[in-house]
Amino acid sequence: MKAFHFFRHSRTYRRMFLHTYVLYAASSLLLLLAAGLFLFYQDSHTIRNNTLQAAANLAYYADDRLSACQKLSASVGQSERLINLSFNAATDLDFSLLDSTTLFAAQHDLVSAKALNRFAATLGVYLYNKGYVISDYGTLTLESFYQSIFNMSPNVFSEYLRPLGSGSYLFLPRGAVEETGTPQHPLIVLSVIDGNSRRYGNLFIFLDERQMQEDIEQLLNNTDMEYYLFAGEGRLVVSSQSVSADGLMQMYASLSSNDNYQSNTAKFSGWTAFVGYSEAYLLGRLHSKLWILAGVLIFLLLSGLPLTHTICRKNYAPIRELAYIVSSPEQRSDNRDMEYEALKSIISSIFKDKSLLEEQLLIYRPLLVNSMLLELLEGAQPRTEILPGLQKLGIHFPYPHHLCCCLLTARATQDFLMSLAQAIRDEETGCLYITFRKHLGIFLISASSPEKCRDAVDRLLALLAEVNPDAFLGVSDVVNDLELLGTACQQSRSALEYLPSDPFSRGIFWSQVRQSGVLKLALPTCLASLPAAFGAGQYAEARSQLNLYFQTVSRCGLTRKEHLIHARDRLLEAMSRAEKEQGLCFDSISLQGWMPEQPCALECLQETAFLACDRLEQATLESREQQSLSSAQILMDYLQLHLLDEDLSLSKLAEAFQLSESSISRRIKQITDYNFLEYVNRKRIEYACGLLSETDLSVNDVSKASGYVNDITFRRLFKKYVGVTPGEYRRQA
Repeated sequence: MKAFHFFRHSRTYRRMFLHTYVLYAASSLLLLLAAGLFLFYQDSHTIRNNTLQAAANLAYYADDRLSACQKLSASVGQSERLINLSFNAATDLDFSLLDSTTLFAAQHDLVSAKALNRFAATLGVYLYNKGYVISDYGTLTLESFYQSIFNMSPNVFSEYLRPLGSGSYLFLPRGAVEETGTPQHPLIVLSVIDGNSRRYGNLFIFLDERQMQEDIEQLLNNTDMEYYLFAGEGRLVVSSQSVSADGLMQMYASLSSNDNYQSNTAKFSGWTAFVGYSEAYLLGRLHSKLWILAGVLIFLLLSGLPLTHTICRKNYAPIRELAYIVSSPEQRSDNRDMEYEALKSIISSIFKDKSLLEEQLLIYRPLLVNSMLLELLEGAQPRTEILPGLQKLGIHFPYPHHLCCCLLTARATQDFLMSLAQAIRDEETGCLYITFRKHLGIFLISASSPEKCRDAVDRLLALLAEVNPDAFLGVSDVVNDLELLGTACQQSRSALEYLPSDPFSRGIFWSQVRQSGVLKLALPTCLASLPAAFGAGQYAEARSQLNLYFQTVSRCGLTRKEHLIHARDRLLEAMSRAEKEQGLCFDSISLQGWMPEQPCALECLQETAFLACDRLEQATLESREQQSLSSAQILMDYLQLHLLDEDLSLSKLAEAFQLSESSISRRIKQITDYNFLEYVNRKRIEYACGLLSETDLSVNDVSKASGYVNDITFRRLFKKYVGVTPGEYRRQA
């Protein structure tokens, strides 16, 4: 607990802690604010997309339901019982004269039609000029049916009793009649048409709001959404919330102007769907996200206290150590009082001694010179400010012409660079060295003429050949303005990205790079299929690709190192694929350790690549030879197995091995030195000789057992190969 006690530390530490913690808190707040704004934007965008999609789905549902009503009207219109009733003129006014069985059957047709359409609560059919209405729950007089819906007596001029146009319909919302609050369900009225397109009645479809709500909730798949479906302005079909009849018009206008709800108008029905979220739901959602962000912020602020303490202790430790060293025993008695101001006064007193200050400058002069020269080359500071500083440190540029050389070597130490710089200086040539990186040094050569600059480069290359033959030197163009030193430095560094084809050349001149055209050379794509060629054992194609690649990437004796590294990577990939698919084993360790800076790098890479092709070629030839031997052995085994078959022929062998007869004959000739018939006859006669000497079979039976159907052919061939007849051979045996 002592380490975390804030007031036990010095005022300097407390100021450091507060400064660091304020920066941390501000950064955390800004980061959390940006994350919160992004999340809020994403959330609002997601909600808008969801409501737009839901409104489109609800509009599609409206079209689908009205289309289903049209189909229901068409199917009901095909009922033969209803058509017969419409032609029964004797019962226009009194349906009690009708046969009860006929009415029950017509009613059953409506029950069946309603069962196939869950959205319909009740169906009723009014036949024109009749005094009754047939429904799925019975037959009513037109008077009672019309009174139950409209609270008035039927009128022949009523639009609900007249034929409607093709595709037309009438919609009556729930609670349309204010006095009675009827009908109990929304009502759709359509014409009933028979097979001859004759309108002979009207179909009254009472929609089942509860079933429609279940279908819509399943379609939207979001219980938090509110939805409203209007057949016209203020004519509500179905909704997720109960709405009073008095507020329908205000509700429609409010939904149209509310940004929280999205609307979509159905193309077929013309009904308008509104889908969205209530204000209370959105506010609750916003409050929950704000609470989460507040919790995260509190967590970050609390976790920042030990983190800031750890950072400050680490940063304050060197100050305390230095204060302890330079302070007196009296000042150490209470280290909490060792403030930054006292420490600063003690340190500043050290530099009051001029000789000590000059000693410090001598120690740090090489570092200052190196740093300022780098700024001069890279253009980090204005040159008008750097040059006076260099002059005060004793660095001058008395010559008008300048040249940069970038040295790439494993020995780019300060002593090594200094010895080379001193070796090439003369009365008309100056040379400064800059330690740039671990393996990279820079020489800044100034001379009285461009020729002197180039002579200095030649001397530098000669020295490198003696003391470090593996080094590479990138040489820029000669410039005559200090403002162009940055360009010259970039040229010398860029020249090191290329490799000379001559293994003994260690100098890459930017002028040579520019004139060779290698700058415009893009990476060739001819090695794209090299792994596939190695994997398939196509050594000729692989060799051709490598030859083409190495010819393409070189221009006027220069090759870009990046292109060679690409060739190495593709070759390693090809070797790996050949090992996987061909079962070969390559020595890839040397290739993995290959670097463009090593001696004879291009020759080593080419030699390794073509050795890999040779290894692939040898393995492929061995594999093919093994396959050929295996195939020949299978052929001879098959021939020995079927040697005594009477139907043995070249065509049978060709069919068995899926080869041509000439190929089969040629292979047998290569293996046995005999053609097919010669070999078969010799083997059969040898077998017949064994039968004649070891068994008592007749010559005819021996002929059949040896694979000959014709006894005469057997005797002729036996005489030809043995020199005697079969009978004489048996007597001699």
